[in-house]
Amino acid sequence: MAEEATFRTAGRLADVLGALAATGAQGMRFSDVAAATGYGKATTHRLLAALTEIGFAYQDPISRQYRLGAKLALLGEQAMEHSLQRRAGDVLRRLARRTEDTVFLSIREGAAALCIGREIGAFPIHTLTLNVGDRRPLGVGSGSLALLSALPDAHIERIIARNRDWLAQYPGFDADALHEMVADTRQRGYAFNNGRLIEGMSAIAITVPERDRQPGAALAVAAINSRMRGRRRQELLQILREEAEAFATAQDLGPDPASETRNNSVRMADE
Repeated sequence: MAEEATFRTAGRLADVLGALAATGAQGMRFSDVAAATGYGKATTHRLLAALTEIGFAYQDPISRQYRLGAKLALLGEQAMEHSLQRRAGDVLRRLARRTEDTVFLSIREGAAALCIGREIGAFPIHTLTLNVGDRRPLGVGSGSLALLSALPDAHIERIIARNRDWLAQYPGFDADALHEMVADTRQRGYAFNNGRLIEGMSAIAITVPERDRQPGAALAVAAINSRMRGRRRQELLQILREEAEAFATAQDLGPDPASETRNNSVRMADE
């Protein structure tokens, strides 16, 4: 009996994923998912909540549409990796080599930031604050903060409200703190996490524009505090900007068949 129930739940989850996949980047409203699958509202809500919790789907806080999550790409493209991650590989490796510290690539997915790339530099003390596939509320961490700060104010307000319960898991990242950090990031021109997540560890990050010049990703460098002070922080920032520009330029060299799908699935809809 339990085995039958497990198979039934797995089948229903697959049905919801199939419905979301059929609409591509357009996404679906809750009622459309229920109609497409034939499941009741309570069942549909439970299935979507489960898929969202594990990152297989997400709800855009602006349009309220449900879409497939990029985490599916991370699982389903083990050999072929995530498109953006694959194209950023050389940049991440150069960044790690030039800085000797840990570098990260993150994208925005609804109200979350998803880490899709990481390279570790030669410095013996590694700052491994994120694993590939980790998700955080927008604003928590340097790359995540850079992505949040690049959004219009109205979107930021909705995202912070949407993430209220999630943010409670991260002391020091309440609404007032995030508003202050966004203001500092915009004034400074880059995001700076000064040991707010892990004591003794700091990070800087900037966004990387894609073909439509929208901030589709963020590059970050993380290190122990002593390697993120004064002149060296400015040197790291210069290297980060050079590699971000190289990444943005590389994206303009030719079409990426997966880019339109990925762009639409991860950027904030202006609807």
